[in-house]
Amino acid sequence: MSKPQDGFVSRFLNRPISRRITRFLLKLPVHPDAWTLSIFILPLLCCFFLLRGDYGSIVIGAALFQLYSILDGCDGEIARAKNLESKFGERLDHFCDFAGSLLFVIALGFGIHRSGEGIVCAILIAANELFLAISRGEISVTSPALYTRHRRMVELSGLIHLGDSFVWWIAHLTKRDVAVLFFLILALANHADWILHLWLAVASVSLILSGIAALRSGAGDGKAIAPRS
Repeated sequence: MSKPQDGFVSRFLNRPISRRITRFLLKLPVHPDAWTLSIFILPLLCCFFLLRGDYGSIVIGAALFQLYSILDGCDGEIARAKNLESKFGERLDHFCDFAGSLLFVIALGFGIHRSGEGIVCAILIAANELFLAISRGEISVTSPALYTRHRRMVELSGLIHLGDSFVWWIAHLTKRDVAVLFFLILALANHADWILHLWLAVASVSLILSGIAALRSGAGDGKAIAPRS
């Protein structure tokens, strides 16, 4: 039930837990899309605690986001087990993850009185998703550790020229499951501001790479469409 795109944390922590939960859920008439929507209450509760801004509330908020990261694997496991995989379900899952990330950084920013940084981070995350969505073109990168849109970004941005090993490590160390657990550790260490700083830095670099990929993708499309003689 695991996926080749799973990061270190998903493989050794999240998946072992989510698989146990999925085995129970498979006994019930639970549709994967319904599960995706039902657990979105966790990012909303997470925001409620993050907005409070005190140490205990931020730890609870980060823990709820980690719980969401674990339970988020169940919908895909249910879909694969029941042969209910669909493009709609994939898009719904991605949208909820995307919305949860935006809510997290904005709520944390307001909670620790860094609202500007939180809003800027949310804008960068949204812009990065836009560039990833509009990038098109053929790719030769076949790493199963990356989703198609990320493989396209790696190749078109030129990041692939740094070497397969470098790309593999960067991909795994910046995966969502790894980041969410690390954010919980930072919250426990009373360094909530570092969460925003790191997310802002990663979002900035990702935006530059996805922007380059989108531009090169557009240039490639332009070359491909030549006027007929």
